[in-house]
Amino acid sequence: MIIDTQEQFSDAQAVTAIGDAASTNTYDTGSSADIGIGEELFIYVKTKAAFTSAGSGTLQVVLQDSADNSTFADVQSLTPAKALANLTANTDLVRSRLPIGSRRYIRLAYRVGTAAMTAGTVDAFLSLDVQAQQYGASGFSVA
Repeated sequence: MIIDTQEQFSDAQAVTAIGDAASTNTYDTGSSADIGIGEELFIYVKTKAAFTSAGSGTLQVVLQDSADNSTFADVQSLTPAKALANLTANTDLVRSRLPIGSRRYIRLAYRVGTAAMTAGTVDAFLSLDVQAQQYGASGFSVA
């Protein structure tokens, strides 16, 4: 998969404090809000480094949009609040089609709840496709 830095929301972004952490980058869709019409775009989010917490921290990924690149609002929750056990290194969190009808600027919010994280990073980007290869045991096929 080739990643263009213009479509990258986060590159090993540390997410630790309780509350919302905005993705490092915001994507400007241009003057029209027709992104996602025609050729599909996908949002891909994965953990890079495993998350840890002194408590029972959770992480939720939320898509946000804005008309002015200043005031952002939630568009769609891309994940439920995920427990630490589901936040190991190199874990796919989101492989989802970008919804149609977002306003000009889009970003992700990483919502930490319950307890602060002591470590953990995420990568996130837009892509024309997603890695969806499934592997099975030798000698068996995936149906």
